[in-house]
Parts: sequence; C-alpha cells; structure tokens
Amino acid sequence: MAQDRPSTEHFKAVVTDRSIEEPWVVAKARPAGRLLDIGSATSRYLRDLAGDCDVYAIDIRPTPRQEGIAVVLGDLMHAPFAPGSFDVITCISTVEHVGLAVYGQGPDAFGDEVALRHMRRLLRPGGRLLLTAPFGRRFVAAWHRVYDTATFRRLTRGYKVLSQEHYKREGEPYVPCQAEDVKGADFDWLNVRSDAVVLAELTPGSGLSHFLARLSLRVRRTWRKLTQRGAFWADPWTGESAGEWLRRKQAAARQSDD
Repeated sequence: MAQDRPSTEHFKAVVTDRSIEEPWVVAKARPAGRLLDIGSATSRYLRDLAGDCDVYAIDIRPTPRQEGIAVVLGDLMHAPFAPGSFDVITCISTVEHVGLAVYGQGPDAFGDEVALRHMRRLLRPGGRLLLTAPFGRRFVAAWHRVYDTATFRRLTRGYKVLSQEHYKREGEPYVPCQAEDVKGADFDWLNVRSDAVVLAELTPGSGLSHFLARLSLRVRRTWRKLTQRGAFWADPWTGESAGEWLRRKQAAARQSDD
C-alpha cells in the first residue's frame, strides 16, 4: 500500500481483478480513434493501446508519463474536453471510488452516478464506455463501493448494454460466472481485491433514457439534501480517515485468518 491506496506495485505483487480487467479492456477497446482513460494513475494497459488510437488519460492523482499518452492531471467533472470528443472511454476499477472520502474527494453519495453522466457527455454518438467495478453483496464503505445487480443497473441508466460479463475469484484465479452466482460476494480486505467483478461494454442510450436518468439523479440528490441525511457509507462517522478505515479492515481480516 502507498499513500493509503493500492499502487501499481500492489497489482504486480497480488493477483487481483485487474488480471481479468486489463486483458478485457485491451481486447474491447479496438478499434478507437480517440480514447480517454479515467483514473489512469494505475492503468498499466495504456501503452498497449497507444499504437492503435489517440490515447488521453485523466486522473486527480499524478499519472506516470507513458510514451504516446496525453496525460491530464484533473477532475473528470471539469475535464478540458468538448462534448462528443471520444470514440471510447475506459473506466477500470475507478468508478467505485468516485465521490468517496479518498484521493482528496467529496464526499458525494452520488459521485459515481454523476461521473457516468459526464462520461456520456464526452462520448460521441455511438461511442462506447468500457466500465468495470466490484460486484456482489452491495455496500458502500469509506474507501469504495461494491455493486449488486440493482445498483449497477441504476449506475448505468442512460446507457445501452452491448455486452456484460461477471467473474468470481476461486482461490487465486478469476473464473467466468453469472450475476446470480456472486450475489453474496464480498471484498478481500487483506489483499485489497474484489471477490467478484462486473465488466460492461456500454453505449449512450436514447435521449429519453438519458433525460430520465438525469431526472432520477436530481430528484434523489434533492431528497437527500432536504432530509439532511448523514454519512452514506456502512460505518458511522468515526473521525477516521479513509486510510485508517482501510487499515482497520485489513487488521480485522488478518485476525480472522489467524
């Protein structure tokens, strides 16, 4: 762990869901004229895409320079790109962190949904979003989210599903499965990896579906503000930083393994 978050070195040392996500995104991304990668600080696959398309990378964290990659240090919500700028957007193991109290963000209970709306704005008509996220037993923690069928469907409102796959971890390897096979999947806090993952290839839906998605989001955000609801993750406000919270979960996982 480095700076209270998994690093590229962590993904090299431990078999995580990236072992499934990275080959999948490289295979699915082509062909693409212009591609934007969201949350690029730990994206190891960008150099594999650079020869086939113009690759842009954006993250609020510093992203290592890679030959042929245009790197932007900034927030997706204020990305310096015109609407419809990209043929493909990749968002790999990133959306589950958006709006949570980590990486100097939020908090915003609806940050992940807001991010999906911004991605849709940046896609050209007929463009594709390649999105992956932890999947299984739904919960929101100080550090990340795990989606179930209902919450992932809500997250991707306004998009049409072109393809969707699920994988679960069996020991070290990840194997393909159905969504119903991983309803109770959790998160491996000791090794910082998902027990199950969803990989979705999406394209912007109709104007009506986009309007309804935005309307639903606005209504729910307004309701939360009016009811003055407090913390939106599983633990109550304890004063812990996201890093402290994660270390406590890891310590509990170690004790349970002893």
